[in-house]
Order: sequence, then C-alpha cells, then structure tokens
Amino acid sequence: MIATLSVFRVIQLNSGIGFDPQSYDQLIKRRIWGPEVDPQIVIVDIDERSLDKMRTEFGRWPWPRETLAGALEWLNQKGAKVVVFDILFADPDTLNPASDLAFVEAIQKSSNSYFPILRLNPSNDKLSQVTADQLLGFTSLTDPSKAHAPPTLAVVAPAFEALVQTQRLGYHNIYADPDGVNRSYRLWEEKEGWRLWSLPARLASDMGWVLPDQPRQLIHFTNEKAAYTQISFSEVWALSQSMKGQEKDPRFDNAIVIIGSTATSLFDVKVTPIDTTHPGVMILANVIDNLKNQSFLKTASSWLQLLVAWIGLAIVVWASTQIREDQMKWAAPVAPTVFLGIGFASLHSGSNVYWDLAQSASNALLFFTFWAVYLNWRTRFFAQSTLDEASTQWDCSAVVQVDFTHTHMQSVIDTLSRGTDALSVSRIGVVNQLPHKGVGLIHIAMRGDNQALRTLITNMQGAAPHAFVNACHFAPLNCDQFWDRIWSDIQMAQQHGRSTHENQSMASTQHLG
Repeated sequence: MIATLSVFRVIQLNSGIGFDPQSYDQLIKRRIWGPEVDPQIVIVDIDERSLDKMRTEFGRWPWPRETLAGALEWLNQKGAKVVVFDILFADPDTLNPASDLAFVEAIQKSSNSYFPILRLNPSNDKLSQVTADQLLGFTSLTDPSKAHAPPTLAVVAPAFEALVQTQRLGYHNIYADPDGVNRSYRLWEEKEGWRLWSLPARLASDMGWVLPDQPRQLIHFTNEKAAYTQISFSEVWALSQSMKGQEKDPRFDNAIVIIGSTATSLFDVKVTPIDTTHPGVMILANVIDNLKNQSFLKTASSWLQLLVAWIGLAIVVWASTQIREDQMKWAAPVAPTVFLGIGFASLHSGSNVYWDLAQSASNALLFFTFWAVYLNWRTRFFAQSTLDEASTQWDCSAVVQVDFTHTHMQSVIDTLSRGTDALSVSRIGVVNQLPHKGVGLIHIAMRGDNQALRTLITNMQGAAPHAFVNACHFAPLNCDQFWDRIWSDIQMAQQHGRSTHENQSMASTQHLG
C-alpha cells in the first residue's frame, strides 16, 4: 500500500516543482557549508548608507542618472569585465533631461553593460504593440518560419533607444513557486518561435558560458544571503569624483559588477529558502554565479525518484526483520532521520545534486508506525485468553526461560500459535537488564495435554532448554485468578529448578567419589 502511495506522491510532486519543498527549505537553511562564492562577482550596492549619504546632494531615490553614468564610466576604467544594471530604466527624467543625456552618452561608450526588461503577464501580450523583432538581443528567432509574423510582447522596455540598440537586454523577473518561495530561476521563455532571454542567460550567451538544457533551474544559493562582495554605491560615486579614484582598484579588475539595491526601503526583496527578505540583486548574483560555474542544483527524474523511494521502502522492510519488538518504537523516528540525513549530506557533497529522500522518510515513518501498532496489538492479543474471561480454563501451563539476545518474542509467538488455537502467551520480562539483552521468562497456557505443550516448547527455535511444565488443572479461572496462577506457576518453576540443580550437584559429587 505504501509503495502504491509513493507512485501518486511522485506524480503529485512532479506536477509541481518536482521535490518536497518543506524538507528542502529546512535542509538548505541548516547547511553547514554551501557552494563557493565566485570572487569575481561584485555588487555595487544602493544600500541604506548610500541613500543617506547621497540624499544631501541628490535628494531621495531615484537620483539623477548622471550618477549612474559616472559610476559606469569609472567601473570600466577600473577594468570591470561586465556591468549589469539591476535597475529598470522605464521612464525619462523629465525634470533633468541633461542628466539622462549624460547617461545615454556613457552607455554608447560602453560595450559591456547589460540592462533589464520587465516581462509582464503573457496573457497581456495581445494588448501590446511591441513586437519581438523590435527587441533583438532580448529576443532571438528560433523558428525561421515565424519570422514574417513576430508576436507582440507585454514588456516594460528601457525608455532610451540607446539602451535598446545595445541588444544587451534580458528580463530580470523571478517567478516564485506556488507557495510563494523563490527556489528556481527561469533562464528563458519560448513564445511562438521566438526565445525571450533572461538577463543572466543573455550575459552567459555573450560570455560563452554553457547554458543548461532546460530553462527552469534550481538555484544553488550561498549559505548567507550577503555572501558576495558588496561595495556601497556612495563609495563608488565618491571615488569617481575624486583624485583618489584615479588609483588602481583591484576589487573591480576583471570583475562582473552588478549595480542594484539591498535597501529595504526600495522593496526589492524576495522570499527564498535562505531568508524571507532576500534582496533581488543577491538572487541575481547567485544565478549569474550558477551559470558561470555550472553549479545549479540538479534533482532526480520522476522515475528515478520513484525507484529510490521503492528501494528505500525495501530497506525499511528488511530492517524491520532485524529489529526487536522493543526497539520498534525507536525505528519510527530514527529511520526517517536517516533518509533526511542522506539528503542533507548530498547538499554538502560538492556534486551539485540534491537527493530528495523526503518520500523515503515518509514511507519509513508510515511503515514503522503501523508495524509498531500491529506488533503491540499482536502481543496483547496473544497475552490474554482467547476464551471468555469469566470461564477461562486451561488444561496445562508452562514457564519457559528464553534468552532474548538470540530469540525474538514474535518468533516465539509464531511457533506456539501454529500448534493450537486456544493459547495464551505472557512475557514476564527480564529483571535488571534491557529486555532484548537478557534472559527472561515466558508463561504459556493452552488447551491440551502436557505432552502437546512439551512438543510445542521443544519446537521453539532458540529457546533455552530450561522449561517447567505444570501439572494439569481444570478449574475455571477469572482474570485475577489467572494472574495468580501465573505467579504460582513461576514459583513452582523456581522451586523445581533449585531442586534439579541440587540433585545434579549431588550426582556429580557421588560420581567423583
């Protein structure tokens, strides 16, 4: 039944994000270490410090675009390989057109700057007048037969034609999973024979980095959200306007620079497994890092997930045959922990593969929970009379000594129950020792004669040879009397054992004489 449920669970997961999101989030958040951070990725941060320092000169954000122009020119002078803007230039600055002109001139001089486009809901594409062939670079034709009729696209493109003509464009949208958490990134989108590139994928294409086969990729987040080198925009602006800024700055030499904001007052934050207020520019840095170093996390296919779940279930079933009944209560929490631990270890292996064993953990929890309940019921069933309590009558009874380090209680019950239908088996327990590591007593009562009971005891695999079969008795017993009979039988067995031991000792002494 559990194996069948696994099929439906895997199908359900693959109709969504392909793995169990809750366990993944918890494991990611508790990693001991994460992927290495690419030191070439540097964030020029429009942080709270920058907003405060530049307010006196330029007022509140957005600042005049000459500030961005000055930063772009200075970064190129310092040897930056790429400058990626995580800032949408959707509208001209009507109050300061000269500042916009300075920004446009800086862009025209730059050959390594990239700019974002905001992709709107595709359901609005039919309402747009922007066609795919008007945004080349952001779009590329994948089906030449569709060239005569490029689709319209609902987008917010840069307000400056100079930015569009660079063709270094890409959308910077990130699409959350159904539960609102951002775990994956869509690198491109297909639209009627055209491909729409994300900003990281557009950069990767120019840099010659290998693109994955599929657009949707699981982001391999760094352990800390602020893992990348961050330099306040106010510092860069000050250097670009001073003599000190003419000196060499190794921080930007051959660097991939991302200009964006971590200031919470600018509201560019997302929910990720790492943090509920993860700055969008940091997520963009993670995606660029993953693309450059081919370090996106990979998960197993649906068929492999199902196979792993079944193999895990088979291991659990096998383990249940090796575990004693008194240990079963520990198996229910331990087995799922082991499976989740393997998934946790995979995040530290350096292989960029995440093994989602949450299904195996669930299977183990279900199996051992039901198995423990069954064994508890089974022991209780055989530990009480199968006849009516008011007329309990046993023909014969016995007390057997059993070494529980070698014998399972359930194997004793199985052996005895095959011999008769009217049977009571009561485990008396082990004194001053763990139940599965000591020698204890079992009381057996049954309908039949003494010889039949002796035969059953002889067939008990692994039982110790010490057994006392009581004389037959036919008196009806109620519940209290039945337990009195048990303790009476045990006392008689102890007395019989002592007298047998004394007789054996006397015989040995006579033989030596």
